[in-house]
Amino acid sequence: MNNYLLNIVGLGPGDPDLITLKALKTLKASDFVFYPRVLYSNNNFALDILKANLIDICDSKLIPLDIEMKKNFNLNKTLYDENALKIFQKLRKNYICSYITIGDPVFYSTYTELSKSLKQLADNSDAALNINIISGISSFNYLLSLIKEPYVIKKSSVLITVPIDKTDLELESEINFINFAKNKPSMIIYMKAGNFVYKLLDIYKRMLYSDFKNDKLKFYLLEKSALKDCINLDSYLQSDTRCAYDYFSILAAIFI
Repeated sequence: MNNYLLNIVGLGPGDPDLITLKALKTLKASDFVFYPRVLYSNNNFALDILKANLIDICDSKLIPLDIEMKKNFNLNKTLYDENALKIFQKLRKNYICSYITIGDPVFYSTYTELSKSLKQLADNSDAALNINIISGISSFNYLLSLIKEPYVIKKSSVLITVPIDKTDLELESEINFINFAKNKPSMIIYMKAGNFVYKLLDIYKRMLYSDFKNDKLKFYLLEKSALKDCINLDSYLQSDTRCAYDYFSILAAIFI
């Protein structure tokens, strides 16, 4: 049985300065670096961060792997299978290979689906695939550091969730779960919140508007590593033009 090693490298939340030394050392030692390239988009965050830190890296070492973030044509299963095969073709020649992803590889990253295709291909090829995870700084940790308030303290409650494909009732249930927590402050962190920012704020206004007006509820939005000022619920929802937030946006609701 052949034994292969693949590095899965987290690049952090988007700020090029937040890549770890371990990640840099691993990537510099790699013969090939695979990176996600989003179809129908100019989104190449992972590649941009890589080049900002490894200015002298040769383009011939960089191999794009196409993915569909919004699944417009439901191609992702096919794409991930093709991507796994591209990686195996290099591993079979004993090259040192790494795959990069934004944030932390095991926390809502493109590696989740890629790992399934890699495992299936390894099983079918009678190969032992060893995965070396290089953790990156998660975006919600970065968000909390930018807020600069110690909201995560002893006995506080933190719910990290994703609003995608959830009904209003499910979202309301999560809000009530944290709102009724005995100790404050507590918070809900919404990952991948981009398309749901206004929907979430609408729900909060319907459920807890008095808490917001009495400064018992605050909102923060992180988009592309930049923190928006504390969100004013009224001005956001009364605006005539609503912004289109990026898929990677994070919304934090803080219960004071």
